[in-house]
Amino acid sequence: MEFHLLKAFRKAFEGRPYYHRDSSVGDRVALWLYEDLIQLGKSQNFKTRVESSEVVLNVRNLRVGISARRGDGSLGELVPGTKTVKDPGFLVSRGHIANVQIGVEVKILAKSMIKQIGRVTSDLQNQVR
Repeated sequence: MEFHLLKAFRKAFEGRPYYHRDSSVGDRVALWLYEDLIQLGKSQNFKTRVESSEVVLNVRNLRVGISARRGDGSLGELVPGTKTVKDPGFLVSRGHIANVQIGVEVKILAKSMIKQIGRVTSDLQNQVR
């Protein structure tokens, strides 16, 4: 089995210099976690919820009615009555989410960035609360 998440992470550094201010890098890496979870096949419930678009990937890193720091790859319950987008090659649809059920934060650390670990951890914990 080949993990897409690891390939996406590797690709962030191949072919061009890594630019740490590009927030879309984390987004591109994080979305593959959910594809790999389906491929692993450990949860039929998760697979069913994804196939029915009950849960979707956050389409624009925004949440409806929730004021919180956005994660790089947030998966949550679809806002009722909203449309989903199915990208070619992906099993997980995208849409507007009502909540965050699984959140991913991708941090590629350089020496000066290690100090952010505490802030990111507390941001994620505060989201859950």
